[in-house]
Amino acid sequence: MQAAWKEYVARLQKKGEKILASNLETDTPTLKGTTILLEFPNDTMRVELERAQHNLLEFLKRKLENYDITIDITVNEAAERKYAYTTREKYEKLKDKNPDLDLLRKTFDLDI
Repeated sequence: MQAAWKEYVARLQKKGEKILASNLETDTPTLKGTTILLEFPNDTMRVELERAQHNLLEFLKRKLENYDITIDITVNEAAERKYAYTTREKYEKLKDKNPDLDLLRKTFDLDI
């Protein structure tokens, strides 16, 4: 299921539908029976996917040869905090992943 999900995201990116593709990559879908479970950090993302879920479900049903698949989306606003929005937040998040980034910034006297 996840391979088919990634294939659909790649198709969206190829077609230029980058926002929807990005939304679909926000959470790794899990499967419970025939229901795909997703958790989004805000209601806007949920609404966007609900508008586009017909094509997604059609693709997944054909690809997986399972016509009972449904999608269940929950919104967890507490999860929104883990996303970096400002330049400083993005830098801090990257610095957490790779502390040498701060050394690079200091060596070349770079601003954020």
